[in-house]
Amino acid sequence: MSPLPFSLLLLLTLFHPTLSTASPKPALVPDGLAHLMPLHTLFYRQLADLQSFTDALGGFRAPPITNSGDAKKPFQVNGESLSDFKTAGGKSCDIQFNDCQRAANQDKQFSVGECDDQKKQCNGAQDSASVKDFATGVESTFLGPDPDFPDFDLFCDA
Repeated sequence: MSPLPFSLLLLLTLFHPTLSTASPKPALVPDGLAHLMPLHTLFYRQLADLQSFTDALGGFRAPPITNSGDAKKPFQVNGESLSDFKTAGGKSCDIQFNDCQRAANQDKQFSVGECDDQKKQCNGAQDSASVKDFATGVESTFLGPDPDFPDFDLFCDA
């Protein structure tokens, strides 16, 4: 099989741009505007909370890691601004652990050891989080309003 002549390759790349360039990334859309996306459209959505750990032994969740608005200390946990994601993730997991171990010492429904295991899992989730800043988006598809709760929108995150 012989390769295509150069002139034919040139014509193909000029008239079929997807052969010569990569497809653009979907748009990065802030959470407050995500509901305006057309149904079933792939886009990047900024996360308002970077805490990815969702387990809550005794009902105690790790507090959210939110954007403080301060460029030097962009991460905020329980009102405290922090300069990097690792510190913010650790702080959030520490707060969850403290709440959990206090309850374990009072109620005895679960042990401090279980709280410690949860803290390790929380820190592991933060170490392996796919989004560690507020500039990176998460691939999402807008599915439309929730049929059971029309005031809420449904998103599918990749």
